[in-house]
Amino acid sequence: MRLLLSLIAILLCAFPAYAAETTPVDTGEVLGQVVSSHDVVTPGQDFHIALSTVLNEGWHTYWRNPGDSGEPVDFQINPVPNVTLGDIIWPLPKPVPTGPIMNYGFEGEPLFPVPVRVSSDATPGDVLTFSGKAYYLVCREICIPEGFDYALDVTVGETAQTDRRRSRNIKKAIAAGPRPADINAGARMENGRLLIDVAMKTAGITDVYIFPVDPGTTLHSDPQSAATGPRGVSFNLSPGFGLTDGIKAPPEALITYEKGGVYTGHYITAVPGTALDTGAVNSAKIKPSGASGLTLWPALIAAFIGGLILNLMPCVFPIISIKALGFVNHAHGSAKALRAQGWIYTAGVFATFAVLTAVLLTLKAGGSQIGWGFQLQSPWLVGLLALLLFAIGLNLLGAFEFGSRLTNIGSAKTGGGNAGAFWTGALAVIVATPCTAPFMAGAIGFALAQPAIVTILIFTGLAAGFALPVLALSYAPGLLSKLPKPGPWMERFKEVLAFPMFAAAVWLIWVLSLQAGSLGLLKILASMVILGLAIWLLARRGAFAKGLGIAALAGALILPLTISASPLRTAVEAESAAYTTDVWSAENVREYQAQGRAVFVDFTAAWCVTCKVNELGALSDKDVKAAFADTNTVKLIADWTNKNDVIAAELERFGRAGVPLYLYYGPNNNGVNAQILPQILTENMLISLLREAVDK
Repeated sequence: MRLLLSLIAILLCAFPAYAAETTPVDTGEVLGQVVSSHDVVTPGQDFHIALSTVLNEGWHTYWRNPGDSGEPVDFQINPVPNVTLGDIIWPLPKPVPTGPIMNYGFEGEPLFPVPVRVSSDATPGDVLTFSGKAYYLVCREICIPEGFDYALDVTVGETAQTDRRRSRNIKKAIAAGPRPADINAGARMENGRLLIDVAMKTAGITDVYIFPVDPGTTLHSDPQSAATGPRGVSFNLSPGFGLTDGIKAPPEALITYEKGGVYTGHYITAVPGTALDTGAVNSAKIKPSGASGLTLWPALIAAFIGGLILNLMPCVFPIISIKALGFVNHAHGSAKALRAQGWIYTAGVFATFAVLTAVLLTLKAGGSQIGWGFQLQSPWLVGLLALLLFAIGLNLLGAFEFGSRLTNIGSAKTGGGNAGAFWTGALAVIVATPCTAPFMAGAIGFALAQPAIVTILIFTGLAAGFALPVLALSYAPGLLSKLPKPGPWMERFKEVLAFPMFAAAVWLIWVLSLQAGSLGLLKILASMVILGLAIWLLARRGAFAKGLGIAALAGALILPLTISASPLRTAVEAESAAYTTDVWSAENVREYQAQGRAVFVDFTAAWCVTCKVNELGALSDKDVKAAFADTNTVKLIADWTNKNDVIAAELERFGRAGVPLYLYYGPNNNGVNAQILPQILTENMLISLLREAVDK
């Protein structure tokens, strides 16, 4: 027993008297701790204390310049007698793309050392108490502010004692951080661009990237262009808000690159008004390593799949049924004629997408903030579509037949005639725009942020996916031949299809009532009455009756053109709930966040069928409403029924060109890095999201 006790005593003496590290604190998504390179220090000695963080997989914190959003890691140290503190030695950041925005930060186990110098006046036996608060905003799909208070004691002794493991980790972190180098750099403004030249050795380097220290130096989300030469690197950058009046102070930045498999970086300070000869000749846009945003091929695939799914969305059903009627009419006819119908329908789809794309590009070039479904923000066009669908319904019921020279739009012949097939494809595209299918949102948002040729390619992929099901069905005569032989049932089938048309017309009239108020509603209802009169007159014999009928038809078509928007009654005013609802604005998000409340943002429009399905389904569920109330979550509504450039810009910021878009900001999230929710909401998903985020 004496021998055992002696061994224990010897082992205990081998350890320092103080363990210079705090107890690890699990704040939720980060395991945080403050550590020291030394357990005992001597007067006049230099050493390091450091904030050690271990992040859960997929989560990140932020660099000293967090980028488009976020907050930098904050390692606060209160003053300590006989101690001089240096600045944080920041690890090398990585670009962290989140949709269309760009952040700079860290994943994994970043360590944040701080140099410390002990005064020569310190006395052995003194205890240096380092205290303060560590704070970090940790983000994945949502952002959570976390942190902890700490107190760390380091003793002053006659002989220094190193914490070998902590000292080794700190030295490794410092070695992996920015390396000191004597690098010349110059900066200047030319043609609205920020040009930075960096004189450095470029042999063997790849993935060069520049991180501005000041958030106002560049637009972080804009692609960087770099040209590498034998004597350095030249950057061509989009200037940020801080350079509106030119370069007033030397820009400071961090240059990073890969060399020999090692990620390396150096700080530079660029001399304003100076150009350096780097020998660079070619410029290429930089795609940050680890970028998660869409590129061309994934966006094309997403657009194609989104176009396929768009055929299943409720806004397209009424029009697709017209084409189905045409296939029924040809089910037992010529296979060649059936295939021709499919190709002509496809031509109508592609032609209409081409027109929509051209209009989008033209308006965007003129500075307009628009997106998918923009045409339904025009009340007069909504009125004309309602009138057209009403006329199609009357035609399907047999109230009238167009002559063959009037292209038979929407009639039973529409499904069968070549011109009818073309215009059915065109109409299907027009009424499809209130819907945004899964996969479409990101693809369209990507398309509208790219050069014109890329936008055209993406919309072509969307058109191909949208047209494919009908085209494929035209090549499936075996499937269509299983339908019953032509007979009276076909007439009944045609009449039944009138009612989806009337339902779609009613929905558009309701949209119009929100956009244009009671006067707009009166005008469209009057147009329908005049249209009915025109149809009745045109069916009469005699030139006088037909002349009056043509005049009435012209009046029915012209009257909707006079409809204009009126002040919108927002969805907030129409909604009554036990929880807080308000109109969306960036200021309102920040205000409610400052109160420590979670915020749910609903970007919607009266003409968006997908939005209405979610509103009448998951968002109207009593358990979902209870979850909003119980968690004190605010619901902000961004109503895009009428044109609104601010809402359009916010949609674009999140990589979207249309509604719906659902955002969730967790409590105390300071309005950054919202979680983007799926376009099709479910009750269980919303309840879990609301309750789990608040319970953390």
